[in-house]
Order: sequence, then structure tokens, then C-alpha cells
Amino acid sequence: MFEFYLLIFLLLIVLIIVISSLKIGISPMPSSKAAQKKILEYAKNSKDETIIDLGSGFGSLAIFLAVNLPNKKIIAYELSLVPYLISKLLKSLLKIKNLQIYKKDFFKEDLKNATLVCYLYFEGMKKLEKKLFDENINTTIISNTFSLHNIKPREIQYAQDFFKSPIYIYLT
Repeated sequence: MFEFYLLIFLLLIVLIIVISSLKIGISPMPSSKAAQKKILEYAKNSKDETIIDLGSGFGSLAIFLAVNLPNKKIIAYELSLVPYLISKLLKSLLKIKNLQIYKKDFFKEDLKNATLVCYLYFEGMKKLEKKLFDENINTTIISNTFSLHNIKPREIQYAQDFFKSPIYIYLT
């Protein structure tokens, strides 16, 4: 009987993730370890005291940055309930003090005075670019895989992962 309840519970979690993914427009996708290392290279040299992970999913990148950049404040935003709860649990279990995780829409938040990291999708990048222009946000943006449309990257690096993921570096 335990197996039946476990199966129902797991199916419910999958259903919640699917519904949330359809609502948001993309499912949570973790950055590869190689991509995380490339992002860290740029984030550690950031002049900003705060790094914001836009759409943090299960929190793997935000946690990686927080552990490796203990003198910086890491903020993570996630809309999907299950990934948000898992990232909060991991933060608590790992006792990470410099990481704040919010279940909020980052498009409605103040993104000034911080380095932005993201692994968004095509439409998410278009919306981010609009927000940057509308709010006159000048910052460093480190984007995994997806590029902005009207801003030329300062640099493109490639992670040594299966997909050779491009990491775009912008100074807006």
C-alpha cells in the first residue's frame, strides 16, 4: 500500500511541475556543471555585491554560486512551486547563509545594482531585454545558452559540456 501512495505522490509532483511549466512557458532546466563553472568565472569578478539568478529552478546554480562566493549575496527567483520548495529545502540542509530564495516573478522585481545570471528561454530573454531598456538597467548579464536579441554580447564562452553550451556575457 505504501508503494501506491508513493506513486500517487510522485505523480502529483510531476503534474504540478507540468502545469506550472505550461503556465510559465518553460520547465525547470538545470545548468550543467561545466556551464556553472563558466558562469562562476565571471560572477566572481563582478563588482556587484549581489548576484541574482533569474528563474533558479531547483536552485543548483544559485547554491553553487552561494557556496563558491561566500562574500556575495545571492538572490534566486523561481515561480514553479516544486522547484522552489526543493531549492529552499537544499538551502536549509546545506545551511547556506548568503542565499535568499523567493517564489516571485523576477520581471516584477528591482534588478538594478546586481549581476544577473540566467538560463531562460527565447521569450524570456525578449522580456528581460525589454525590462532592461524600460527600466534603464545597466549591469552585467551572464546568460546560459540563450542570447539577448538587440544587445551584442561582450564575449561568448563555451562550456565543456555535451552541448558546448554558449555562455553569453553582456555589459548593458
